[in-house]
Amino acid sequence: MKKKDCRGHSVAVGTFVAFIVLGLACATTPTAQIELGENYRKYLQPPSGNERAIDSVGLRGTTSFECRDSSHKVTPLQQLGATYQLGGQLTTKSKAEEATAPSERHRHESVLEQLLNQVKKQYPNETVDMRSARTGGHVPTNPRAEEYQDLVKNSDGSYNSVTRLRTVWDCFPYYVASVITTEPMPQPVTHSENFTKPGVTRNDIYRWTRNWIDDNTQRRRISVESESFDRGRIQGKVTCATRTDQTYIVTSNYTIDVYDAKVEMRFTDTLLQRTDPAQQRVGNPEPIFLQSIADAAKTELVDFSTTLRSYIQSR
Repeated sequence: MKKKDCRGHSVAVGTFVAFIVLGLACATTPTAQIELGENYRKYLQPPSGNERAIDSVGLRGTTSFECRDSSHKVTPLQQLGATYQLGGQLTTKSKAEEATAPSERHRHESVLEQLLNQVKKQYPNETVDMRSARTGGHVPTNPRAEEYQDLVKNSDGSYNSVTRLRTVWDCFPYYVASVITTEPMPQPVTHSENFTKPGVTRNDIYRWTRNWIDDNTQRRRISVESESFDRGRIQGKVTCATRTDQTYIVTSNYTIDVYDAKVEMRFTDTLLQRTDPAQQRVGNPEPIFLQSIADAAKTELVDFSTTLRSYIQSR
């Protein structure tokens, strides 16, 4: 009786067993999870307690993807700080393009650091922090035409392919965050001053006051919006230099009433408008939200009134 050749069968069985063992090993091998560092998690949280948002900062990302909608919407997978696996896909590219290099540092930590640097740059001397960091949409760039095939139904029910054109963009993610502070809202900035100059007529004081305003219009950024010589009243606006980078415009309405041997000055409705250093974009008026800006504005108003008083009293 001949023995059967079992070598081929043994090889097949061994290969199958090895495949199963390898598969089980791969299935049971733990996958590295990359989590956002504990020191960064607070930047994703909304303001709480006595924290209040006073401004926002933005940052354009560096990784782009092709999109066919200039107002490309942000999906939940694109929120900052999500845990991911090594070798997983980034949130800003297609799956085929996304093979990240192994690293123990969360990819969004550098984004948060850049946003925080923007906060410190914008408020170098104030006690501020960052909260509510998130994706804020996408910035479409490099528009170009792309051909695609569209099926068109004919009158007889058949279809034929038609070549059409559509616009595609390179879209970059845009990240935003809130600037917060824990200091209380400052009180409204106002100022008033009254002084006398015995033995002088109202006409003389009015003329000196008007001359001083004309001489300081450019340097102090003073505007005259209305005046009445008969009433002895001059009204206008003064712009306060509260920050050297000109990121804010703070204006105050002034009223100067001139009498015989007496002057009364009042500054009210001191408001702030956000702008850029070139003053190309100016926001709506709003209350002053930081004590440092309020103090600088008050200093300007006091200097306005005391300098005018000294000028008149020296005539």
